[in-house]
Parts: sequence; C-alpha cells; structure tokens
Amino acid sequence: MFSWLTNFGASRVFSLVIAAAYLSFVLFASGNVSTQRRIGSILLVAGYLLIPLLCIWFGDEMGDYTGTLPGPAINKATPGCLVKVAGWVLLFLPVILLLIMANR
Repeated sequence: MFSWLTNFGASRVFSLVIAAAYLSFVLFASGNVSTQRRIGSILLVAGYLLIPLLCIWFGDEMGDYTGTLPGPAINKATPGCLVKVAGWVLLFLPVILLLIMANR
C-alpha cells in the first residue's frame, strides 16, 4: 500500500517533513499580522527552501552538471553526495543560526 513511500527515499521524506515544519512555524508563529504579510512570509520561506530541497532530492543530477552558467564555467562533475550534504546544511542553516544567536 505504501510502497511508493519506500521508493521515494528516506532523505526526501525527512527533508519534506522538515520543510513542512518550517512552513508551519511561519504560518502559525507570525501572530497578529495581515493575511498579505503572512502569505508573503510563506512565499519567502518556500523560496528559500527550494534550493536545499533540490540539492537533497536531485543531488546526483545536479552534481553531474558541467557547462556554463552566468559566471565561471563548471568543468568537472561534483560528487552527488557532497551536493546532498550541502543541501542538508542549507536546510538546517536557519536552525543553526537561531541557536547561535540565542546563545549570545
């Protein structure tokens, strides 16, 4: 019945749960603000979460990319595991920064 979940991958499920937690926190912790500001906050957080989720979900594909971007050319493939680790770091970066700032 839930075989699609095992094919989906544990890292994808965990990253999606963490992203949903971020979005839920922004939605419910914003207090008495207008709906327009709340939607703007959700879109801002969702925009931030896009890059880490793409790195985690498609790390191998993104690591295999070589070519030109607006900037310097990428001439060697990056190991997909490093792209995924960078995605996890970016996903947990707001929590890490919050913990650092709370200890000051």
